[in-house]
Amino acid sequence: MKKIEPTLNEWKALYESAGEFKKIEPWEWMSDSNIFGVQNPRTGEIGHCCVMGAGGGFFALAVYLGTEGLLGYTKMHSGKVKAGDPNAMFIQNCLMASFEDREYVEKEDKQVITSVGLKFKGPNEWPIFRNYKPGYYPWFINGEDARFLTIALQQAKDVCVRFEQDESLLVPPKGKRNLHFVRAFERAGDSISWKDEWRKPDPIREKELPAAEVDELRIMKIKKNIKPVSMVWEVDFFYSPTPVAEGSERPYFPYAIMIADTASGYIFGLELANPDSHDKAFAGRLLAVIEEASLLPAEIRVKKDETAKFVEPYASRLGILLRKVKKLSAVDNARKGMMRHFMGA
Repeated sequence: MKKIEPTLNEWKALYESAGEFKKIEPWEWMSDSNIFGVQNPRTGEIGHCCVMGAGGGFFALAVYLGTEGLLGYTKMHSGKVKAGDPNAMFIQNCLMASFEDREYVEKEDKQVITSVGLKFKGPNEWPIFRNYKPGYYPWFINGEDARFLTIALQQAKDVCVRFEQDESLLVPPKGKRNLHFVRAFERAGDSISWKDEWRKPDPIREKELPAAEVDELRIMKIKKNIKPVSMVWEVDFFYSPTPVAEGSERPYFPYAIMIADTASGYIFGLELANPDSHDKAFAGRLLAVIEEASLLPAEIRVKKDETAKFVEPYASRLGILLRKVKKLSAVDNARKGMMRHFMGA
């Protein structure tokens, strides 16, 4: 799908809103735990806003998109996913307006800044706008992103100014700690007005995985020709730590399927695919490893529901016990080794 760039007027509105937001310096009295929502007038989705900069060094407004984005924020903020965790860079689903030094400004940013007739000078003065999407490299925003980020900055300024005067603004009603403060819109004809509401996060949208197309004849051949062995294998899906670029398209982090032996740590298989089409690329990969190794394990362990759904049709047909666990020692150690290798550690 072709990316629709922001118009010149949309860029001007976004830079103006970012400038007004930065002018109040809300990080002087807000922390990244003071989260609040802004509703997107086009989609109705809630962007969960987080002001960054209380610790100095990095100043920004992050807008975590929907309940998926909020869940990613919560995992990071609670420490459930730590900065050094291999998954940390792949759970952010947000738009971000940050204020950077000139060295972090890309040529595309400079072109836009010039086109809107603005100039910036000094540390933490250059507005940068990015889209963060799980599985993809942080990227330049499109027109839809620009319109919502403009609104989010405007409503965030309103909330931040009021919070400075009254910190109870973001405290949920008694007995309602599962509610979030939201700036919600009301539409009357062509005009929009805003009001405060307390809302529950929307139910998270579970990703629908296509039903596996199992080659029954292939299954029969495996059962006939390969004898079961008392081995335990681990299977996991995860993002590769280095992005891949295809032409001028947004770089993505390939999705990987890894199959390993628990006892020895031996890696039987690692295959990479585009995160949006990995289900087709991985179909039958488990069978291929069984055939190549001439081994039929007694048990397969997984730790994600997604991986379990992928493995189950094959495991049930082959008489393999499928077990969900919290930790996959062989796969986790291999992933850490991959991270050290790719990061040059």
